[in-house]
Amino acid sequence: MAHFVFVNPSTRESRGATSLALTMPPIGLAYLAAAIESDGHSVQIIDANQEGISFEEIGKHVRQKPDFIGITANVLTIKIAVLYAEALRGAYSQAQILFGGPQASVMGQVLLEKYPVVDALVLGEGEETVVEIAERFDQQNMYAGVAGVIFRNGSKITNNGPRPLIADIDLIPRPAYHLLPRLSSYRTRSRAYSVGYVFTSRGCPAACTFCYRNFGTKWRARSPENIIEEIAFLREEYGIRQLDILDDNFSFDLDRARRILEMIIAKRWDLKINLQIGVRIHSLNWDLLNIMKRAGVFKFGFGIESGDEAMLKRIKKGLDLERAIEIVRMARSLGMVTHGYFIIGFPGDSPETMQRTIDFAKRLDPHYASFSICTPLPGTEMYNDIAANGVFLEDLSGGIDEGLFALKVFFQYGDTKPEQVARYCERAWKEFYFRPRKIIDVLTTIRSRGEFFWLARVIADMARTKKNKEKKFFNRINAWDIYFIVITLLYIMWRTRVFFERFH
Repeated sequence: MAHFVFVNPSTRESRGATSLALTMPPIGLAYLAAAIESDGHSVQIIDANQEGISFEEIGKHVRQKPDFIGITANVLTIKIAVLYAEALRGAYSQAQILFGGPQASVMGQVLLEKYPVVDALVLGEGEETVVEIAERFDQQNMYAGVAGVIFRNGSKITNNGPRPLIADIDLIPRPAYHLLPRLSSYRTRSRAYSVGYVFTSRGCPAACTFCYRNFGTKWRARSPENIIEEIAFLREEYGIRQLDILDDNFSFDLDRARRILEMIIAKRWDLKINLQIGVRIHSLNWDLLNIMKRAGVFKFGFGIESGDEAMLKRIKKGLDLERAIEIVRMARSLGMVTHGYFIIGFPGDSPETMQRTIDFAKRLDPHYASFSICTPLPGTEMYNDIAANGVFLEDLSGGIDEGLFALKVFFQYGDTKPEQVARYCERAWKEFYFRPRKIIDVLTTIRSRGEFFWLARVIADMARTKKNKEKKFFNRINAWDIYFIVITLLYIMWRTRVFFERFH
């Protein structure tokens, strides 16, 4: 029997990662752990991000000598993941160190060449791969012939090629929630505690040039019955009152989405449901929005990316902007919170197109909008375009040190200067949020203390990022500090009024 230790690295030192506002359970690691446990092996998950465990301290939290140490990494966490790997290598020299996650899948052999502490990479969908590795852990050439693995054998690096995607994802064991910290310890926009988290599908057939599809381009869905079974389990075992659906494409199949929502309604669970970002907004309609509302959906997020029609075509984002406006107005009329996501500084963006995105965000008028600077991920069509026709300002193959909201520009393309992109991204946040009507609009979305604390952390993170950027921590109150004070005072006034109205 093999013993695995999985580590989710901390992002708390990364600027612009909204790390104070949001922590999510590493459901991907929990899926891998469940697959390994069901095959008779043992697993420990250390969520260093949620528990605030630094790489210097990580060895103290390992309960049993591991045969394998698996560390997940994306473009933001790859550098810190290597530090965790080096610390664990010093403590457990006999253990094999595996890296997985988007950065491992994207960079492949380059990552092994760059970081000698890593023994092997698990690419893409890893459940079947880690089980096969576990079954062969006592063999001399344990990685030989295992599809979905790139491994080091002395000075030689061998790529075994990709593993076919799992056709029926209903067969994947339920995530090992019992190996994670308690669900109530994770921070999200919570209207009710505790919060449960589920993926109902994998893969994305869209052709967006800026996105890397770690689970492939074929959309594969769990059956509604399988999903309802997991939700029932989360309610019974963990007492969840809110459900966060983490899919990229929950509404890709509208009939399936409707069926899931109708089954939730029939159960009379009274759940609060947050559709993080898996809604294809242009495909929604009044009927489905009504069903979402009846099922308990209080918020949904959607990617708009750009308010410029030509730019949307260039990045292959199929979206009708006018239809998006209609849907947001419908959702607002039903009392649902809407959150739009935008990207500033695409290759080919100009001051005019960036301003059009800002203007459209204000015209669309979701309750919330997030604006991030374009970060070209290795392995994407956009990254290759910049490599051929632009200039990278730093090497992204080894990851980045700052999050997507840190106002850092990573490339120059055409005549648009990096400082222009940063300036327009900062302008987007201010033009959207620094309006008296919008401040009141944001305040009206708060229905619980959890939602208020989430909002307070977001604003505090923005203020912290701004101060870091200006290198002035203590000697300046910036606009986001003032925003925080205003929101807090208005919230206190509102709650005080509600309190007195209740008793008079």
